[in-house]
Amino acid sequence: MMDSRTITYSILIQFERKDTKIPVIRDAIYAKHNLNNSSKQRATFLANEVIRLRGRLDLMITFISSKKINHLGKTILTILRIGFYEIIYDPKIPDYAAVDSSVDLAHKFSNRKSAGFTNAVLRNLVRKKNKNKNWYEKLKLHKNWFSLPIWIQERWLKHYGEKGFFNLVDFINQPSKTFIRCDSKTNSMDQNIRLLKKSGIKSELYIKNFLTVESSNSKILDSELFKEGDISIQSPSAAAIVDCLDPNVGDIILDVCAAPGTKTLQLANLVGPEGYVYASDISPNRVKAGKKDTKRHRKNNIEWSLKDASKDSFNIVDKILIDAPCTGTGVIGRKPDIRWRRKENDIKKFSDIQLSIINNCSRYLKKGGVLVYATCSMEPEENLKVIEQFLNLNSDFVVDKIPNSIPEHWIKDQFALNILPHLHGIDGVFAMRMKKI
Repeated sequence: MMDSRTITYSILIQFERKDTKIPVIRDAIYAKHNLNNSSKQRATFLANEVIRLRGRLDLMITFISSKKINHLGKTILTILRIGFYEIIYDPKIPDYAAVDSSVDLAHKFSNRKSAGFTNAVLRNLVRKKNKNKNWYEKLKLHKNWFSLPIWIQERWLKHYGEKGFFNLVDFINQPSKTFIRCDSKTNSMDQNIRLLKKSGIKSELYIKNFLTVESSNSKILDSELFKEGDISIQSPSAAAIVDCLDPNVGDIILDVCAAPGTKTLQLANLVGPEGYVYASDISPNRVKAGKKDTKRHRKNNIEWSLKDASKDSFNIVDKILIDAPCTGTGVIGRKPDIRWRRKENDIKKFSDIQLSIINNCSRYLKKGGVLVYATCSMEPEENLKVIEQFLNLNSDFVVDKIPNSIPEHWIKDQFALNILPHLHGIDGVFAMRMKKI
C-alpha cells in the first residue's frame, strides 16, 4: 500500500506536468489505489499546503541549496518541497523522519545521486533551523515569500493597499476552515453538534444553520448526517448568494452553472415541494455529481440538464441564479491550486463568458422577476463591470436592494454582496440582485 508521502508526491508531480485541478488529480489517484482513510487525509492536507506555499518553499530551497529552481528537475524539486514543508511547518513530524522519507522518495523516483543531493540539502536546512529559528527573516522581504504570481500581487496591492494586501495574503496562506450548512427542517443545531460528535467530529455554531468543523472532509462525508442529506459542506459566503435571491415557497427557479449543486439543494429546500428548480451545467461529470447529490437529499423538486448557459434555451421562471464561471480568486485560500493555474488574461476571457451568460439567461425571466449574478472572484472586471455592461444593454433591468437577511457588514453600498476573505474570515464572493421591470 502507498504511504501518504508517496501519494502526495504523485499528486504534486502530476500537477506540475498537467494544467489540471488538484481535486481531479487526487480523486483519480485515490480511485486507482487501495488507500486507507488516514493516508488519504494526510496526503490531501500535505499536497494542498505544499501547493499553497509553493512560491515560499521554492525561495527557501534556492537559499539553502544555492541552486536556481529551474536548475532542479521537477522530481527532486517536488520531493524537496515536501521535505521543506514538513521540517519548517509541521511540528508533528520529527526532522529525521522528514529527511529520511524524502531521501526514500528520491531513491524511488530518481537515482542515487539525487538521493544524496536531497539528503545534503535537507540536513543543511535542519542545521540552519536548529542554529537559528528565524533564519528566513530576510527572505520575507522577497516577493516570492507571498507565494502568489506577481500579477495577482500587483492587482491586490492596487485594489486593497499595502495593509489590506498583507492581511489578505496572511489569510489565504493559512489552511481554510471547513463549514457545514445544516438543514433547519430536520435537527436543531444542538442535535447536529451532538450527532457529529458521535461520529468523532468536533463542531461549533458559526452563524444560523452553519457550523465550523474541526475534521477532514472525508470524515464528514462518512457521517450519517451527510449520508442522510441533513448537512452539506458549504461556505456561509456561498449560501449568502442564495439568500440574495430570497427564494420563497412555490418559486420556480433557474439555476445555471449549478453543479455540483450545493446551492441548488439550498434553493430546493427554500422553495419547498410547491416550488421547482431547473438546474443546469455545461460539464457532464458535474451534472452527474449534481444528480447524485439530489438523490442523496431525496429531492423531487430539482431537474438537472446538460446546457450551455451562454446560448441554450430555458423555461421561463420567477427567479434566476447565475453563479458564473470565474477566475476564483476569492476562494484561493480554500483551493490553493487556483493561484498557479490562473493567468492574467483569464480575467478578460471569463468576463466575456459571464456577459454572454447573463445576457442569454435574462431572456427567460418573467416580468417582475429577480436575477442574481454572482462570482467567487474579487476582480472588478468580472463583477461590477459585467453588471454595468449588462445594464447598458438591457434597459428593462434595474439593480435591486440586497435582502435584510444578509449581514450588513457583508454588503457594500446596499446593492452588492461583497465578502472579502481578509475582512470577513470566509471565502470571497460578489453578488448583485436585479429586477426585470
